[in-house]
Amino acid sequence: MNLVVIAASGGPFPWLKPVGDVLRFPFDVSLGFFYNVLSHVPVISAIGAYGLAIVLVTVGVKLILFPLYQTQLRLSRKTQDEQRKIAPQLAALRKKYKGKTTSQEFISAQQELYKEHGINPAAPLLGCLPTLAQFPVLIGLYQAIFQHHFLPHGAKIFFLGLNLGIHASVQNPVTWILPVLAGATTYVQSKMFTPPPPPPGEQDSQAAQMQQMTQSMSLIMPVMIVFFGFQSYALQGLVLYWIVSNLFSIGQQYTVNGWGQLPILGKPAGAPPPGGSAGAGSNGTGRGDEVATTVARVKQPAGARRRGRRR
Repeated sequence: MNLVVIAASGGPFPWLKPVGDVLRFPFDVSLGFFYNVLSHVPVISAIGAYGLAIVLVTVGVKLILFPLYQTQLRLSRKTQDEQRKIAPQLAALRKKYKGKTTSQEFISAQQELYKEHGINPAAPLLGCLPTLAQFPVLIGLYQAIFQHHFLPHGAKIFFLGLNLGIHASVQNPVTWILPVLAGATTYVQSKMFTPPPPPPGEQDSQAAQMQQMTQSMSLIMPVMIVFFGFQSYALQGLVLYWIVSNLFSIGQQYTVNGWGQLPILGKPAGAPPPGGSAGAGSNGTGRGDEVATTVARVKQPAGARRRGRRR
């Protein structure tokens, strides 16, 4: 479908147009500026000034969101490490309150355990903040690409030979490239962010179920991204934004989590994180002694644990 036809119809989401008309202004300006500059460089123009303009705008957006995402990564890493340390204690609590995990006694004991180790149960919700912050970007950039007011008449909307003004089609294998790359980068990012499972013997059925759900989502999300990449509203230019955004996030996640649970490059399941926070203690204590100690601490009253810390 031609970009001009789609833009004239207002796009497939007309209810977003009033908001998009406001949010697209900074993207019209930035995309227009980069396109006008790059299109006058013969080599860059041959590569695709339109696509490079989208790449530069994407990097600019990610740099603005960098502090927010970096804070979220560090908090998530800290929470994951602490949760791995208390996994035996949580398993012991669930065994103690088997069939009563919704009772006030279990909830209070769990909250006390979290408080003792400085874990904020709401910390994972911070992971939604960078995603929510991207919504205005997606809406504004979506409308800017559909309405393309920043483009001069007769502008070439190609990048590396790919037409960024159309959507992917099953009948056109060339258009599969960007949606597949979007799905692949989404998979890499999700596996890097997936917390490692506890070693065998330290995971109860409830924790195992949650781990299985997380693993399933790391496979479902890439498939959904590929599916969305073939819809009529997902122009190739918008898919290019998603790919570049994922690549930037992958690099940022690597500085905090390494390759995470990514196959081949990542850590094997159950491997302790860097620094030995989930493995042998810094004093050389074995894993079995640590598990026995933490399980024994669960059986102590909360007051006894506090008195032990003061000593």
